Amino acid sequence: MTAGFPAQRDVPSVALVLAGGLGTRLRAVLADRPKSLAPAAGKPFLHYVLDYLHQQGLRRVILCVGYLAGQVRDFARDGQDWGLEVTYSLEQTALGTGGALRQASAGLSEPFFALNGDTLFSVDLHALWEQHARVGSLATVALLRVADGSARGCVRLAEDGHILAFDEKPAKVETSRRGVSTLVNGGVYVLEPPALAEIQPGQAASIERDVFPRLASRRQLAGQEQSAYFADIGTPESLAAFERDVLDGLFRR
Repeated sequence: MTAGFPAQRDVPSVALVLAGGLGTRLRAVLADRPKSLAPAAGKPFLHYVLDYLHQQGLRRVILCVGYLAGQVRDFARDGQDWGLEVTYSLEQTALGTGGALRQASAGLSEPFFALNGDTLFSVDLHALWEQHARVGSLATVALLRVADGSARGCVRLAEDGHILAFDEKPAKVETSRRGVSTLVNGGVYVLEPPALAEIQPGQAASIERDVFPRLASRRQLAGQEQSAYFADIGTPESLAAFERDVLDGLFRR
């Protein structure tokens, strides 16, 4: 275990959700609302994220909001519709993923889950926590296996669970054409508050580009591959694909 962490700790009950994205690539179909409220099968995407967190046993959610934050508040309110306690962390200026999580976690002294509000990787959070506690890292990333890792952070995972290298959105590699799969960042994390300590309050930073590579170089970053449903609504095509999955029953509401 990492120095200072007790051997047995309860599974975190708090999740931070990055819900402040503009959705630039969705502008053609989503000009009047933040990306996390993109409609799919009659419900905003954030509904599915909050429902997933409730099903995983989470009790409290902090939504990191910025662009059109009032719309997110009007939709999620206090979280009672999902059996959650929802509060908000408002970015006055864009802080990036790392800066937003640093601000939202300022009052937390215990580890917490964090996830993107524009993707849905329905991992087993309890299993992710068990891996985090076993390895004793400052951060643990849920990993997804894909054929082409050029669109998101590729990782090299050691047998002991440590991430050896974290390459955020590398150039497309020829190995993907030869059927060689790779592990990528699935956008769901366990974080200890010290993992974000080098980000100054109010500083813009990327957790993918600024935090994770530094932690990996210090053997303070772990990973766990999970086979679970994954959706990314970053483009009109991927949003439509998620809606089809919901309607076809491939993703349970």
